[in-house]
Amino acid sequence: MTQAQFDLEQAWAGNVPSHWRWSRNKELLAESLSVSPEGTEELLSVSHLTGITPRSEKTVTMTAAESLDGYRLVEAGDLVINTMWAWMGALGVSKQAGIVSPAYGVYRPRPNAAFCPGFYDYLYRSTPYVMEMTRLSRGIWSSRLRIYPDVFLSMAIPVPPLEEQRAIADYLDRETARLDTLIEEQQRLIEMLRERRQDLIRDAVLGAINPFSPPPDVAFTAIGYHFSVTLGKMLDGSKETRAGDLMLPYIRAGNIQDSGLRLSDVKKMPYSVTEAVSLNLLKGDLLVVEGGAVGTNVVVDRDMPGWSFQKTVNRLRPLNNWSSSWLGYVLRTYRDVGVIDIVCNKSTIPHLTAEKLRAMRIPVVQPQEQRRVAAMLDQESTKIDRLIAESDRFIELSRERRSALITAAVTGQIDVHEVA
Repeated sequence: MTQAQFDLEQAWAGNVPSHWRWSRNKELLAESLSVSPEGTEELLSVSHLTGITPRSEKTVTMTAAESLDGYRLVEAGDLVINTMWAWMGALGVSKQAGIVSPAYGVYRPRPNAAFCPGFYDYLYRSTPYVMEMTRLSRGIWSSRLRIYPDVFLSMAIPVPPLEEQRAIADYLDRETARLDTLIEEQQRLIEMLRERRQDLIRDAVLGAINPFSPPPDVAFTAIGYHFSVTLGKMLDGSKETRAGDLMLPYIRAGNIQDSGLRLSDVKKMPYSVTEAVSLNLLKGDLLVVEGGAVGTNVVVDRDMPGWSFQKTVNRLRPLNNWSSSWLGYVLRTYRDVGVIDIVCNKSTIPHLTAEKLRAMRIPVVQPQEQRRVAAMLDQESTKIDRLIAESDRFIELSRERRSALITAAVTGQIDVHEVA
């Protein structure tokens, strides 16, 4: 190997301190091929988010194999790599014994190797090291990349003095725990804000009315008396055009979210001129998800010439002076409290069909009061959305800070003795 090749392999770490040395993974680790004869040990999970943890602590939908005999044995301190997902960072140093899928790589520290499990767990899972493994993985496309044992064991690795490894691991344990706590607090705040918004909307549109057992003195009316309800066009899988067809962008269920209309991923299909006219979109239309996140809705805030909508969406257009925005809040509340689940008979695949929407009963509220309530909820929702966006940004920055801190520490850019 030339000096230029070795310099390239070290480039991911920048300039490590002069008292650190460089070596290869094979100096510290050896592949372990030990397997379980009966498969009775704790089954471990490998995640790019949490490293190595017991599978029993995870919510896993994938069915486990009937027999785990032949699975690879893992000891505390072993490095486990999901060879198929190493490019995503699915690896880590295990804190406990167990077994993993035979498709995973298990590497055991050599006797007397200068290998602090905590330090190398941070290093192997650091962003630049995962990128380096991705560079050296083999495969014809990104989702099929694999890091094979011979390649991994030949990779360059920095080797700080063992005491310094332990100090860096302890420092990162403290600092990442502090950042994780801040992130969890912001996530709880976001949940509280979302609950606050649900409560605010429910109180504003229903008050003390129980939609499951409405009081006799409260009047209800069917949506169909006040809004036309139109289901979109069936998705044309072949997208074959007929003479005179127009190829139009269309709104589908995935474009409709509580936070608004998301148009970053839009598809097109052919519409006849008649369909284009009857399935157009105008300012004030309420678009309601028919299948999927049923009841989620959005008000079209401008005319959208040249756009249409697909069969997973119902378009509600006012027939009189009733407020689309107010109805949208009512339907969102119906979704959140479970009314729509009952209407859709959620024991099967739920569909909020046009017929069900027309027949759905809502409280009778004067249009002027509808507009006042909708305006108030728009204003309060905007404030809550702003607070949620600030928390999301804080979480994003904290995660970036966490990643940068780990990278700096495991490459010797932080003197942990000075900052302790």
